Amino acid sequence: MRNLIRTIKQFTSKGGIEGWFAEKYDKFAKEVLIDEYKRIASRTTEQVKKGKVLEIGPGPGYISIELSKIGDFQITGLDISETMIEIAKRNAKETGAEVEFKLGDASNMPFEDNTFDFVVSSGSLHHWKEPIEVFNETYRILKTNGKALIYDLRKNASKGEISKITKKIDSFIIRWGLKHSIKESYTKDKIMELLSKTKFKKSEIKENPIGLEIWLKK
Repeated sequence: MRNLIRTIKQFTSKGGIEGWFAEKYDKFAKEVLIDEYKRIASRTTEQVKKGKVLEIGPGPGYISIELSKIGDFQITGLDISETMIEIAKRNAKETGAEVEFKLGDASNMPFEDNTFDFVVSSGSLHHWKEPIEVFNETYRILKTNGKALIYDLRKNASKGEISKITKKIDSFIIRWGLKHSIKESYTKDKIMELLSKTKFKKSEIKENPIGLEIWLKK
């Protein structure tokens, strides 16, 4: 068991999910999380109807793919994981979605200032090695009055709510990964502390049973 967990940590040691674990996560995302991805895509279209959208940490790419179906967007996904970029491109090709997936570090984004109308991210915040830098980079690449929705797990989610999710997961590996991700995530107060050190002055944080919705405006 210890060797297995050590192997998983190696797959995620660079801040992204790589290799075999990335493929396992893609299967889990497709089977369990797809409705949540559709909800987040819908929440995005409530804020912006067209324009340039960046997804930070798209993983297997399903939010970007859903966005391509329901809005007039030019969509880019930026992920630090080579394997996830490959998976996202494969998934987009299979669905005919027009999304550009790029390999890159969100703490030093390869984009010009004032490029995007909206930034969305789900489930990647707790992976960010330098969260303040990522928030500031998000501010930089957003257009004036541009918005961002950062969704992630909540560190102080109750055991009961976590259990509701884990009961849906057949894979021990993914169950372990979820619990580990919650352990590595943030509370609302900690996010407020981090944001106070960034360029963002307009923010709203909403709690749900297992996660946080962080709304930002430039």
